[in-house]
Amino acid sequence: MYILLTNMNKFIKYTLVFSLSFGWSQDIYTEYLVESGDSLDVFSYQIPENYNDLNTHPLLVIFHQWGGDENSPYYTQFDEEANNRNWLYLSPFGGSSNNYNHQDAQYFVMQEIFWLSEQYNIDSNRIYMVGGSMGGAAGAIFANNHLDPTQPMVAATASASGILDCERRFYEMDGNNSMIEWFGGSPEEVPFEYHCNSAVFFADSTQSMHFNLKHIPLYLDFGTSEPHRTHAEDLFALLQGYNLNMWIDFDPTGSHGFSVIDENHACDWMSQFELERNPEEINVNLDEPSRAYWVEAKNQSVEDEFIRVECERLNENTFLINQFKNSDTLIFHILNDTIPSNIQFYNYQYDSIFTIGITGTSPFISTISNVSFEGFNSAYWDNLNQENTIIYVDISWGSYNMAFTFEDFMDVNLDGVWDVTDIVLTIQNILGQIIFNSTQTENADLNDDGNVNILDIIFMVNLILS
Repeated sequence: MYILLTNMNKFIKYTLVFSLSFGWSQDIYTEYLVESGDSLDVFSYQIPENYNDLNTHPLLVIFHQWGGDENSPYYTQFDEEANNRNWLYLSPFGGSSNNYNHQDAQYFVMQEIFWLSEQYNIDSNRIYMVGGSMGGAAGAIFANNHLDPTQPMVAATASASGILDCERRFYEMDGNNSMIEWFGGSPEEVPFEYHCNSAVFFADSTQSMHFNLKHIPLYLDFGTSEPHRTHAEDLFALLQGYNLNMWIDFDPTGSHGFSVIDENHACDWMSQFELERNPEEINVNLDEPSRAYWVEAKNQSVEDEFIRVECERLNENTFLINQFKNSDTLIFHILNDTIPSNIQFYNYQYDSIFTIGITGTSPFISTISNVSFEGFNSAYWDNLNQENTIIYVDISWGSYNMAFTFEDFMDVNLDGVWDVTDIVLTIQNILGQIIFNSTQTENADLNDDGNVNILDIIFMVNLILS
């Protein structure tokens, strides 16, 4: 477990390592990320002068250039932009000055965002990332590798002279010792490490993670004459019509890195967007078993090859599996606000039998008393079973229908007992904070007038007291 060497509350901060103050109106601090007594990373963060703990605040994460550190980005205007917009600001070191956004560096950033979110009221739907040169690709690389909506994700990212394809850049430079150090060898020796730590691999789309950027707004900037500006231009062209929220500089200025980017314009552009947590289409290459939005791949058949997942949601209860490769289990996190009486699955992956799981956050999963599964046109299925809150079944190619039977509980939260929880849920439904399924609506309408309202709450109080 990673810990931070600090003892802080939201009003007075005493740092056991040290804190930096640059004499500006906003508060700036430096902290360490520590594991088992070893310091793994150092980071700087800024609290805007008008911070209010009662309100949520966007977070701007900024990544330094090659050779820089957590203090380097303060020489840009991004810290002033963050303060003026009432955003929090995080500048990680990333474990080294030449980290090239490797997996450990990404993990350090994740832990630092977790920690900052515990200390301050961060808007998790508005985490923006920006960087220069080596750090210019960090936001897109982090987004590629972090698509789990239960953890920090990127709402939008901006790149200044970003090294978007590490393998291409390796050969452009006739070798790169920093990449060899952190990825464990050259592209010939460890190609997968280069591909999963890049925003894109242009030479082979099947070995590229740019698919994962479909729902991540991208801001691409570069200098007038720098040789690797084609990274941005080629990615922009590659994603045309696929990613619908991109900006690229058609009139570049500056030379390289942060000097090429207009901080005010970049922040204005990113601020338009909030995180997409629940898209209709998912098209990803996963470098390891993990969750991407509402699907999750468990297990990896061949290491150092991507898990390919392409799924669509047509409506509340119809799902398409267009591709699923290099894994044996695909879990759907879809039983959340409501549980439909039946779900249709269409599997177009012809050449394998694999397991699907159906789960979610709904407390009503526990009230499912029976699950039936039916295949059409001789579609194979087997091993239907429920383990804890996940329902599993093996399927082949074809179309299927899953139907649920629920326990016949008469209360609102379907636990068989009328209590204050039923009242709270009904109030939330009346206020529009949650939506009842048909069973809950019927149970809550105690006076049978066709509406769930304050009169039903009065009936509930009397029912509980009696």
